Amino acid sequence: MPLAENIARLRVTDGKTIEDVARGTGLPVALITAVEGGRRQPPPKSLRSLASYFGVSVDTLLR
Repeated sequence: MPLAENIARLRVTDGKTIEDVARGTGLPVALITAVEGGRRQPPPKSLRSLASYFGVSVDTLLR
């Protein structure tokens, strides 16, 4: 679950809540929660939004 771990780590390191990430990306809280929990793979567009929000590449999120 590198994606889930990477998103959670980036979020916590930045001092952000899931709600902050949702507001910043325009994604639903439920999606971000499911991705962080490893229960869902985000669609490509959402993955790009998350990468942009955290200032990293999609590849960085996935590894």
